[in-house]
Amino acid sequence: MPSELTIAAVGDILISQKIITTSAVPGRKRKDFAPLLRHVAPILRRADLTIGNLEIPLAGPEERYTRRSEETGFYTFNAPDELAADLKEAGFDLLVTANNHCLDRGLGGLQRTLDVLDAAGLSHTGTFRTEEEAAQPWISEINGIRVAILAYSKSTNKIPVPKGYEWCVSLLDEGRMIRDIRAVRPQTDLLVVCPHWGREYTHEPVTLQKRLMRRLLSGGADLVLGSHPHVIQPALRTPKQAAVYSLGNFISPTLMNRPATRSGLIFKARIIKEDDGTVWIRHTGYVPTWTRRRGRGGAMRYEVIPAVPVGLADGKQFGLSRREEKEFARVVRHTMKVLRTPVKP
Repeated sequence: MPSELTIAAVGDILISQKIITTSAVPGRKRKDFAPLLRHVAPILRRADLTIGNLEIPLAGPEERYTRRSEETGFYTFNAPDELAADLKEAGFDLLVTANNHCLDRGLGGLQRTLDVLDAAGLSHTGTFRTEEEAAQPWISEINGIRVAILAYSKSTNKIPVPKGYEWCVSLLDEGRMIRDIRAVRPQTDLLVVCPHWGREYTHEPVTLQKRLMRRLLSGGADLVLGSHPHVIQPALRTPKQAAVYSLGNFISPTLMNRPATRSGLIFKARIIKEDDGTVWIRHTGYVPTWTRRRGRGGAMRYEVIPAVPVGLADGKQFGLSRREEKEFARVVRHTMKVLRTPVKP
């Protein structure tokens, strides 16, 4: 009898100071991120494997979690530990940690993040605590189907990778990525590659993304799920493979005054393994999402709203105002338009 596996994947989980502040529990020090995820959790929990890009370290309590680095000029991030358990409860199984913010709190912050994820029961890949850990690709058998996930980041935002610890983060390198794929391919039924790449705030993939996408797919990847641009980029589908250049922001405030940075995507795939060992992607689907802001001042809250069914922005079930319904409808139309846009060679 054929085996079946369902996968869900989202883009950047970017928890800013604003979102942290609005997640406070009155009268207590702890934060509660569950309300932020309550509308999308039922979708994420239905998948056998749910993947997200954790765009922030979990480096321990701070008075100010988001701040600008004087050395690099980039904003640096951190988030409370409660986020990990709330992501697990919402349905996440694995978080990709290879991204340009993984060293925002140094090597210690990178390592502590993985400890916190372990304690929450979340798998992870892309950053590592030891050289031995870095040498072992993430491979797991789910419903009789062996899945491997490889993850890479384009940079660490000018924060130097500590000397002697070059293995602590997998960086985007074409030769290395192809070698990794060739090494892992014989060990797995389904190979997923998660590159953190591209140019921020643009819906058009850059030349490097296009070239790497061709190499990854021709080299043996079955699914390529990109992140980093903070906005949606086009999807690709062949008879045997599927890819999205950028899944956009799953959780985020408005960045650089660009409303599109509050738009994201839940990518869904149904994988079949036949009795003869043949593995194929039977179905792919997309659920547009939108990070909603409701209330003002101390009463402000954020929550991720899914378009269910796909293509419809029925705000009644989420208590959206007429203005929000119209904005959400525009988000859904724009997301689906971008996904279907042919990529220029």
